[in-house]
Amino acid sequence: MRTVKQSNESFPDESSDDVSTGGGRLGRRSFLLRGGAALATVTALAALPYALRKDLTRETSFVLFSHLQQQTVSTVQEHLFPQGPDSPGAADINAAAYLEWAITTPGTDPDTRNTIVNGVGRLQDASRERFDAVFVDLDDERSEQLLRYLADKTRWGRAWLSLMLYYIFEALLSDPVYGSNPNEIGWRWLQHQPGFPRPPADKIYGKLR
Repeated sequence: MRTVKQSNESFPDESSDDVSTGGGRLGRRSFLLRGGAALATVTALAALPYALRKDLTRETSFVLFSHLQQQTVSTVQEHLFPQGPDSPGAADINAAAYLEWAITTPGTDPDTRNTIVNGVGRLQDASRERFDAVFVDLDDERSEQLLRYLADKTRWGRAWLSLMLYYIFEALLSDPVYGSNPNEIGWRWLQHQPGFPRPPADKIYGKLR
C-alpha cells in the first residue's frame, strides 16, 4: 500500500478499492441495485459512542447552508458520487439542493440535521489542520486523501459520510417533485419503474397535515 505524506500526516492511498465502473469492479448501478449501499448507512450514527454522538449532534442555529457550506457539501457529494460516461453525478441529480430541503423539512430528526451541519464544520477543521486550506480549495488527490482518512480513521467521519451517501441515494431515487432526480435521470439510469400514483406538488412530504 502506497502512503502519501502531507502536512506531517500519513494518509493511506486506497483508491484501488473504489466501487467503480469498468476494470472488472462492481459498477455503481449494480451496487445500488443490490441494495447494500443505502442499508449500510442507517445504523452508522447509532453505532457511535454516546459522548461522540452527543458532540456531533449538538444543536445548531442552522437554518440554511451558508455559501461556503453549500460549496463544501456540493464538492463532497460530487467526490462521493461523480458523473460517469453513462451515469449521472451528484450535481446532475441536484443532490445538494435535495439535502438542504430534506434536513430543513418539518419533522426531520434534529440529530440528523445537526450531524450533517456539524460534520461540514469538522471537515473544514480537518482540512485546515492538515492542508492549511478549506476543503473546496483542495485538489482531487488531497480531497480523496482527507475523505478516506476521515472514513477509515474517525468514527464521526464514517458516520457523517454515510449520511451524505444516504441522502445522495435518496436524491437519486426520489420523485422529481421533490427537486431532485430531474427528468427522472436517476430512474432512467437504474431502469427503475416508479410507483403510481405519483405525488402531486401539494401532497409531498412536509406539506401533508
